[in-house]
Amino acid sequence: MSLFIRRCSLVVALSILAACGEVELSCEPDGDVTPLCGVQMPEDLEVMPNGGGLLIGEYGNGGQLPGAITWYQPGPGAEFIQLVNSSNMTAGKNGDTWGEDSCPLPDQLSPHGIHLSSRGDSLQLLVVNHSSQEHILFYEVQASADASIAPTLAWRGCVVFPSSAVLNDVVALPDGGFAVTNMYQRENEILAQIKSSLGLNDGHVWRWVPGSGLKVVANSTAKMPNGIEVSHDGKTIWVNNYIEQELRQYDVATEEIVSRIAVANIDNSVWLDDGRLLLASHLSPLTMGSCFGLTKGSCGSGYELIAVDTKSGLTEVIFRADKGGVFGPATVAVPYQGKLYAGSFSGDRLAEITLH
Repeated sequence: MSLFIRRCSLVVALSILAACGEVELSCEPDGDVTPLCGVQMPEDLEVMPNGGGLLIGEYGNGGQLPGAITWYQPGPGAEFIQLVNSSNMTAGKNGDTWGEDSCPLPDQLSPHGIHLSSRGDSLQLLVVNHSSQEHILFYEVQASADASIAPTLAWRGCVVFPSSAVLNDVVALPDGGFAVTNMYQRENEILAQIKSSLGLNDGHVWRWVPGSGLKVVANSTAKMPNGIEVSHDGKTIWVNNYIEQELRQYDVATEEIVSRIAVANIDNSVWLDDGRLLLASHLSPLTMGSCFGLTKGSCGSGYELIAVDTKSGLTEVIFRADKGGVFGPATVAVPYQGKLYAGSFSGDRLAEITLH
C-alpha cells in the first residue's frame, strides 16, 4: 500500500475525518472471513512452493516502525514465526552476494513489498525496505523438508537507492535484477503526498541490472505507482497505478507500454492458477482515515478482490467487502490450500477468505 493519505492532507482532510470508522478488535469469524490475529500490518504475502506456507512482509508504516519477514502455515495451532527482523537482518550470511558489493547495511528492517522467485536452484526473496535510505534486500529462502516447520532465510545482500526514492513493491527479473515501483520523489512527507495526489509529484519504475546499476524504466512515469507483478516468462511487467486507476503492462526489453486496463484504486497483485491477475482494490480511499498507523484491530474499510484476464482486459470481482469489518482494507490476496489469504497495510491480522 502506498503512503497515500497516511496523514490527512489539506486536500482531503475533512472528507477523511468525516469517514473515519470505528476500529474492530474482534478476532471472531464474520461470514466468509476469518481473521488470523497476531501479526503486524501484513502488507504483502508470498506463497511457498509445495505447500510450504506463507511468507509475510510485516509493514513498518513506511519506516516509522521496525517490521519483520514472518512465516505462517494455516492449520490448528498455527502461529506467526518471525524469520528475520532488525536484530538478525543478516542471518545466514555467507560469501555469495546477489546485490551490490558496496551496499550499506540498512539501520532497520521495515518491509513493504516482497517477491518470491526461483534463482537457479535456489529460492530468492526480494524485500522493499524503508530505513534512513531505501533498499532492496536479497534473501535466499531455504525450505524445510517438513512443510509444518518454518523455512530459514539467508542474507544475500542489498541495493541502495538515491535519497529521493520512496519505494513500494518489487519483482525479480530473469537477469538476476529486479523492477521496483517508486511512488513519488521524497521531500517534505505531507507535501509530497498532497502533490502526488494532485499529480504534481510523479513516480516511476526503477530497474536494477547486475553490473549495470539502476535506471528509470522509460514511459513508466505515473502519479503513484503501487504494486508490480512480472509475467512467468519475465518478458513483461504489470504496474498498478493507483491514482490513474490503471493496470499498465510494459515490455521489459523495449520499455514500451503494451496495454492498459482500467481498475480502480489497485494495490498489490498476484497470479492465479487460471492465468488471471488477482488485484486488491480499495472501494474508497477516503474511508481509510482510521487505517493509517493502526497496529491493533481492523479499521473496517471496504475492498474488492478483482481477477483480471490480462489478454482480454475482462475483470471479475471474486470477493467484495463493503465494510472491512474484522478485516480490511486488503492490500494483497493469495490463493492457498483452497482459500484466499489477504493482508493489509493496517492492523494486526490476516484474513482467511472462503469463496463459494
